[in-house]
Amino acid sequence: MIDIVLCASGSDEVRIVHDLAVDRSQRARVVRRCADLAETLAVTAAGIGDVVVIDVSVRGMGRDAIATMLRDASVVGLRSEQVPAATRLGLRHVLPSSAPLEEILEAVHAAATGAEEGETGQEPEVEPSTGAAAPGRMVAVWGPTGAPGRSTVAVNLAAEAALSGRSTVLVDADTYGPSQSQILGVLDETPGLIAACRAHDRDTLDAETLDALLPLVQPDLRLLSGIGVPGRWAELRRAALDGVWSALAGRGGLVVADVGPVLEEDEELSYDTVAPQRNAAALSVLEAADAVIAVVAADPVSITRLLRDQSRLQDLGVQELHVIVNRLGAPVPGERVRELIASRIDTATLHLLPDDPVSCRTAAWDGALLAETAPRSALRRALQEIAASQVLQGQGQEAPRAPGPAVRG
Repeated sequence: MIDIVLCASGSDEVRIVHDLAVDRSQRARVVRRCADLAETLAVTAAGIGDVVVIDVSVRGMGRDAIATMLRDASVVGLRSEQVPAATRLGLRHVLPSSAPLEEILEAVHAAATGAEEGETGQEPEVEPSTGAAAPGRMVAVWGPTGAPGRSTVAVNLAAEAALSGRSTVLVDADTYGPSQSQILGVLDETPGLIAACRAHDRDTLDAETLDALLPLVQPDLRLLSGIGVPGRWAELRRAALDGVWSALAGRGGLVVADVGPVLEEDEELSYDTVAPQRNAAALSVLEAADAVIAVVAADPVSITRLLRDQSRLQDLGVQELHVIVNRLGAPVPGERVRELIASRIDTATLHLLPDDPVSCRTAAWDGALLAETAPRSALRRALQEIAASQVLQGQGQEAPRAPGPAVRG
């Protein structure tokens, strides 16, 4: 006999319990009737029940909650008439809440045994926007601790790619120091990344919703803003983040993600159960990225930190690694730095950026890009060359057209 944990609306709950009570086959029984999602999660975590039958519209329900329940039991969803038919929350078995007991029992049995019965379906995919010919390229901009200039490099590389005519999305996925909205001078009222994660968790992250979360900051450049306040990092769950990256890839074009420096998964040492990860955004981006740009400052401390982190990058599956050495200036010769890094790390490319504090400070205070405040500076030209190389274009991609003047949308 299969033990069921039931969390449904009043009328549906009463009907299911009654029908099971009079069912002579005795294939299943309700061992716990839960009032809300919190009670359901607690009961499931305690090891009570084989299958959870739950209304997908219950308050707080989402993919993350389902993933938690699936660690200890199978799950069958009930969908009321008010819930769109496409809402599955990643569940394989979803039935109308008005389904007869026989159908519910078939789904419960299929879920408990892993059989492919009942109404099944795969996780929904976000359809690419009109005109997207192929999945986009995702590039993560990372760097070790010590403020080597990750955010400045990320925003200006994304801007240069957009100026060349390539549709580009800049993502602020730094959970320690989100700053892209301020760098671009964008009013950040709603953290876009949190909103996207919530939409994915509720199966509402379609192409239209995603585009609404990507304001145009200049022609061909859109921004998915960060969490705003670092204390909101717990609202970014790994499963939802992975779904957001998949949705962005479905739009086509280029995605440049600015991520934080820390790569540890120390939550495993502190919790007996699955806990929010402070570094989930960085880890998920690095694992999903087609290429990773490691930004380091031209000093021995920053370079040493990169050398120590390279094994962790390999553990995360980073295969295409590009290194940018930032703020290179006297008395450090560029060739010495290049030889030091190239002899110890297998990189796809290695680029050196000149130190230009005046141009960077001016751009920061104006909330502008280097292409706007210092279009002829050596730093801007170097970033322009990197954006036109295989770092952002990828192998076999056509080179972008000559960039035009920067215009803020």
